[in-house]
Amino acid sequence: MKKALFLFAALACAGFGSAQEITADTVRATPPYYYCEIIAGHLPTHRSNGVLFDFGQKTGAWKYNYLTDAAGNKLLFSSGMDAVNYMGSLGWEFVQAYASGKDNDISHYVLRITPARLATTQREALLAPPEREKPRKEK
Repeated sequence: MKKALFLFAALACAGFGSAQEITADTVRATPPYYYCEIIAGHLPTHRSNGVLFDFGQKTGAWKYNYLTDAAGNKLLFSSGMDAVNYMGSLGWEFVQAYASGKDNDISHYVLRITPARLATTQREALLAPPEREKPRKEK
């Protein structure tokens, strides 16, 4: 008798319960921070100053992430720390640094900035959706 009563009570509770409904969020949320990685070699090469910027956008195989001025001229930095100081003057905040590569000869500096400190066009460029790979045509 007790088992039947317990079974009836359990079934009644299960009938009144409901599952959580999950809906897809169609509006991309603005992140609390945008991040930038500065990649710097210890010794500049004869073709460049050895400082690259990674804002998370996809670049072509032969195109590198350099900062440019309003006229499109590439900005040259004497070192990775020079680039960090320049970005700090623009409002970017230092987060972390680490070394990689053979003999730890590549320095990585991670910076962040709040969206409110950027112009609308800069925010839109940093939130651009990633490119999608085009499907290959079948032969």
